[in-house]
Amino acid sequence: MKILIIGLNWLGDVIMSLPAIAAVSKKAETHIVTRPHLKEVYDLSGLSLHIHCVQSKKGLFKTIKETRKLRVLNADCVLVFPDSLRAAMLSKMCGAKHTIGYKSQFRNIFLDNNVVKPENYKEIHESKLYCGLAKEIGITDFDYTFNPTKFEKDFFEKTCEKVGILPQKPYVIIAPGAAFGAAKRWQPEKFAEVARLIQKHEPEKQIIITAGKNEEAIADEISKHLPENSIVNAVGKTSITELGCLLSQCSLLLANDSGTMHLAALYKTPTVVPVGPTDMTRTGALNINFRPVISDACEKIPCRQRVCPLKTHTCMQSISASDVYKVSAELRKISKPL
Repeated sequence: MKILIIGLNWLGDVIMSLPAIAAVSKKAETHIVTRPHLKEVYDLSGLSLHIHCVQSKKGLFKTIKETRKLRVLNADCVLVFPDSLRAAMLSKMCGAKHTIGYKSQFRNIFLDNNVVKPENYKEIHESKLYCGLAKEIGITDFDYTFNPTKFEKDFFEKTCEKVGILPQKPYVIIAPGAAFGAAKRWQPEKFAEVARLIQKHEPEKQIIITAGKNEEAIADEISKHLPENSIVNAVGKTSITELGCLLSQCSLLLANDSGTMHLAALYKTPTVVPVGPTDMTRTGALNINFRPVISDACEKIPCRQRVCPLKTHTCMQSISASDVYKVSAELRKISKPL
């Protein structure tokens, strides 16, 4: 059997879909259609997959033209993980015998099997919904244990040299970005306060700030609240693979709800996240060493909005640096990265 999967568009979503993809790959030759920059995530998964990169930024018609090339695979079925009409349309271009995805407006034009989501789907983790689509092709055995690609010592040392840390010393990663929107971001000064607590109580730890190139201002704001040269600014310096390598040996990740938070799940990295508008029931990290810090100061939690609807940001403002540090210290007593 040959299965083609229309992959998801965000790093975190890809990680949450891996249990379903892993189960499919054990039963069938599995092909993934994805954006080029996400290929690294699938490569890190350790799964046996055939990756087909389709550049969506070229416009719909060029994307369709690229997708039609996949007809040569003669796939038995396409599983459509995204809920968008565009994804359903692309699935039809692949020329598979069957197309399967969740039902939504107008997608029935392109999908042979429009699967109805459970009535309580908003109370179900996203990963289980992707597994629900895999069940439509007879797959029932799902394993949430990741077995990611292992990194050679030489690659780890070169990555450490690239970002400017010593590979033999323990380190903490701070990831203060969040692509979804400002409402998910904890205040830079509070990240800085946690960094000061780490420097005070665990002076042997190196501290790295990592984020996307477009989030340099957030990293700079954190640095302003700390002694000069007391942390390593690695913003924009790492690929997804290099970030994964650093996370694999990291003693703690302190992050917002973000792709980095989900990527850390591959390596069971001890991870602490201040949480405001996010519904962790649906999108929490698949990581046994993950601890969210959630305030009950706002009645609208979780609002799932990009910008605070009350314009107060109370949910995040009310989470203290001392609470986050306390949770991280307790977590590290009982967990270790791979």
